[in-house]
Amino acid sequence: MNLSQAPEQGIMYALYRNKVVYQPYIRENLMLQEDEEKNLLELHLFDAKEEYRYVKMRKGTVETVISDATVMYEDQYVERIVTLDSRDDMKEAYNDCVEVVNYITYDENDLMTIQNYRLKEVQ
Repeated sequence: MNLSQAPEQGIMYALYRNKVVYQPYIRENLMLQEDEEKNLLELHLFDAKEEYRYVKMRKGTVETVISDATVMYEDQYVERIVTLDSRDDMKEAYNDCVEVVNYITYDENDLMTIQNYRLKEVQ
């Protein structure tokens, strides 16, 4: 896992076998314990401009950095998702929402395909 490719600071969304972590991070302070890394399924580190994504699969892992500059697309669709703190259903967590940027292409019949996506911090 090459965390040096992640944005300097932003939001961490980590899916483990036994928990989900959604919190702000600063890259220099980001250290995963060995047992945490073993149970990690997906890691998304993102800010307003790019996302570092690490996904563990049966046949290895996939690491990628996604931004508007690294993905070929014809159009974008941005969806805003509300994030709530589990301790208080009405109080928003660190930011009140996160955006999902969907990268869209069209084929010769004008059928739309979402080629990729990235999470985007809303400031």
